[in-house]
Amino acid sequence: MAKKALSVPKKGTEKAPEIVKTVAKSPRENMVHPEEEKKYARTTIVVDPDLYKEFKAHAATTGTTVTALLNDAMRSILGK
Repeated sequence: MAKKALSVPKKGTEKAPEIVKTVAKSPRENMVHPEEEKKYARTTIVVDPDLYKEFKAHAATTGTTVTALLNDAMRSILGK
């Protein structure tokens, strides 16, 4: 069998685009912005469901988040 000669690309032809392999992120990675990941610790707490509903409603009516209210409360308790 005869070998095929390799051809040299013609002048002015473009390079083939690089194939970029994307790695699927987990649902958690999609929720957390990389900069926030460095600033905050994620945790799970167990609270009274009725108290939590009331707390969440308070956050909504004051235009803030449960996270912000909890951070403020912890700073207040710790005197920071």
